[in-house]
Amino acid sequence: MSGHDPDADRAATVERLMERLSGFAQGIGMSGTGARAIIDRGIASEPLAGDVDFMAKARTWMLIALG
Repeated sequence: MSGHDPDADRAATVERLMERLSGFAQGIGMSGTGARAIIDRGIASEPLAGDVDFMAKARTWMLIALG
């Protein structure tokens, strides 16, 4: 049996990206809850995307959500 927990990995990824994107989200007036939801859904849809690629997409999705 492996000690690998995909849910824990995903939660850690969400937290890491929230820390990195929180200033952007705050700057455009998006709530932390809204930003977290976008990040969580994005990770679920593309779990193998790298942080840099995902952050670029997440920024775009946040702007679209506010539009």
